[in-house]
Amino acid sequence: MSIRKGHKRSIVALAHKLLRIVYAMLNHAAPYQDRTVDYEALVVQRNAPRWLKMLEKHGYLTAT
Repeated sequence: MSIRKGHKRSIVALAHKLLRIVYAMLNHAAPYQDRTVDYEALVVQRNAPRWLKMLEKHGYLTAT
């Protein structure tokens, strides 16, 4: 955003977003919950089939 709108507007936009998050936390008396993707679980989900094939290939896991 800083390239299109400018450095100062980016700072104000970020401050506004933080203010909205803090307001919601205080208003609902709830801790902060990040709503981004859990990348560790995504990596495991994507790579699990390959890991299982390698375990079978090296004899640590039997195909059933």
